[in-house]
Amino acid sequence: MLKDKKNIVILLLSTLSLISIYQHGGYVFVRVMVSVLFVGGLDFLISKLFYKRTIVPKSAVISGFIIAGILSFQVEWWWLFLFLSLAIISKHLIRYNKRHILNPANFGLLIAAILGFPLTWQIESNIYVIIIVGAYLAYSLKKSPHVLGFLLFFVGIFYFAEISPLLLISWFFVFIMLIEPKTSGFGNIRGFVFGGLVGVSSYLIYSFVPQIDLFVGSLLVANLFNPLLDKLRR
Repeated sequence: MLKDKKNIVILLLSTLSLISIYQHGGYVFVRVMVSVLFVGGLDFLISKLFYKRTIVPKSAVISGFIIAGILSFQVEWWWLFLFLSLAIISKHLIRYNKRHILNPANFGLLIAAILGFPLTWQIESNIYVIIIVGAYLAYSLKKSPHVLGFLLFFVGIFYFAEISPLLLISWFFVFIMLIEPKTSGFGNIRGFVFGGLVGVSSYLIYSFVPQIDLFVGSLLVANLFNPLLDKLRR
């Protein structure tokens, strides 16, 4: 079961959601679970109706956890369902070389941010659990170059700009969203460049487009470069 890293991610997200009950109340957990069921069902139906495939929608479940856990819990339900739907639809419509290039959860959150909805990142209910499990995931998925590239540029640029990077950094973003396998690519050089691009973009968005969440916006920028980055070898 744990050989499939998606199961580990789902277990981590479930644990963080349970911890959030003590911090924000039972309503939060219900909201997250409803989101997971909704988005998982939607992805299952799309795959069944349009591709004639029966899937276990683990990736969609992960997207449901992420969107419901990062978007403010005060956002109305119908908006939440809209952003969840856009995340899954983007996976099936925005494609290059027969694969999606945008992180689905990130796309849904970006639309929410553009429309002015707050992203509160309350899913980060325990950063120690996130760092421990996340470090294992980065190592086992061979995503350490992505993390190293991001941290080097993110910490370096913000430090020289006299802004404390540790006050801004989201470890959930670093160890879960940044290293999402299908949209972050593989290879040491490609991974380092991808992470560095996210780090640089984070500062630019923070400085010049502050109304957009710096992590969500910078990941989209890097995702858009995926067709070009795919040409890098190792």
